[in-house]
Amino acid sequence: MTQTYGEAARLPQTDRDQSAAVAEAEGRAAMAVLEKLGDDDWHRPTDCVEWDVRTLVSHLVAQCEDNISLATMARREITGRLRHPGMGPVDAHMAAQVADHTTASGPELTKRFGLLWPRAARARRRRPGLLRRARIDTGVAAAPRMSVGHLLDTVYNRDLWMHRIDLTRATGQSLVVGEHDRLIVEQVIRDLALAWSGAPVALELTGPAGGAWLLGSGEPASVVRADAVACLRALAGRDPDVPLELVRGADTALAAVRRARVVF
Repeated sequence: MTQTYGEAARLPQTDRDQSAAVAEAEGRAAMAVLEKLGDDDWHRPTDCVEWDVRTLVSHLVAQCEDNISLATMARREITGRLRHPGMGPVDAHMAAQVADHTTASGPELTKRFGLLWPRAARARRRRPGLLRRARIDTGVAAAPRMSVGHLLDTVYNRDLWMHRIDLTRATGQSLVVGEHDRLIVEQVIRDLALAWSGAPVALELTGPAGGAWLLGSGEPASVVRADAVACLRALAGRDPDVPLELVRGADTALAAVRRARVVF
């Protein structure tokens, strides 16, 4: 049977209502992982360079605080730039985030995240249209500027999703994939397709959150296959050596997919 491929660039962007539903589902999934962490887990290394599990969770808490309070976000933006002039603005901001929570224990951070994530999701949804239409740098090399609305409705949810995967990998928990995971994957592939400038490539993502998508315009001469979660880890820069299979076509297509990056 001939495989058909959806045009990833034509996928609709997540709106406020969909974002709220995804945020609720992803928040529950993240809490399920956090509540299983034991005393020995908090200092395990993660795929995020220089962050152990406790530090990663402190970033999640701080991200919620930034979502709730623009003043807190602005303070950390300024503090990060002053304290870490050699860092990029995104990394400097995250350094300021985790510095605010150096004394909190893992269980304290888990409890605080459980309280703040629903509030953060509501705060993101309430941000006015004028702010949402503003465009900002992503902090990712060669990535186009994005709207604040896209950050609020899409990127924050996928950031938590990726960090949930980081936590399961660090602590040996099984990754539970639900219906909302597919929506997160689709939005990542949409962003990839919108920025794609190479020859058309068909991307077959396997697993419960997978799908078959066309990157670029026209008939694809190459087909690349990968596990959906593994592929997104590669797009996030977590693993440049993630297994990608060239089903047919040119090695250049495989290399192009491997080089591609999406903002998380």
